[in-house]
Amino acid sequence: MGRGRVVLAVVAVVVVALAASVLVRDSPTRRLAEAVAHFECFLSPSDEPGGTVALGDSITAGSHVAALDIGVDDSYFDVLGCRGDSPVTYGGNAGVGGERSDEILARVPEALAPRPDTVLVLAGTNDVRQGRTDGTIDTLTRIAEEVEAGGATPVFATLPPSAEFPDETVALNERLRVWADERGVELLDFWTPLADPDGTFAEGMSDDGTHPSLEGAEVLADVVADALG
Repeated sequence: MGRGRVVLAVVAVVVVALAASVLVRDSPTRRLAEAVAHFECFLSPSDEPGGTVALGDSITAGSHVAALDIGVDDSYFDVLGCRGDSPVTYGGNAGVGGERSDEILARVPEALAPRPDTVLVLAGTNDVRQGRTDGTIDTLTRIAEEVEAGGATPVFATLPPSAEFPDETVALNERLRVWADERGVELLDFWTPLADPDGTFAEGMSDDGTHPSLEGAEVLADVVADALG
């Protein structure tokens, strides 16, 4: 085989590999492609202390890629950061898909690295999905303690609805409300504006029954803006 054919063969293999990796859920290539597809604006967190960092799972992350300063429209926090009149100073999106609350706890130092004033925490959806909610409240307490020890104010949120686990989500949200009241932490309501009376998503608020749709992300961005503005 001539040298030219070898080069073409190598290029073909690379192209096929990249195309295949786009089909693999949560692969770096797929996440990059999704981030570009959901491109909204450039987000450049300030080097100065202050602002708000969002810490959570895929509902927070959306298609966000940490290595790029690209805001995505399927993350409520990036939607808020992309608004020209946003009352919230964007400090960074520390959402990682698929994580339980205990895994989110382990990344509190990452959220504190930009020296934010506020850390917005949304955790527990994957605890529900994996049937591991017994320790969720204790874990959130530890998150609150670590954020406070790092000099920031923790702000939590109730879980959005769930088509697959509506009753379990409602039950954990009730525990979250009691906990937030007893501990004295702020708790934003991410459930009510997205929910039907049966505990699932209202029409148009989700495309898959787990994550807010683009419209749902806008609604949650409004909730955060109203609370933190």
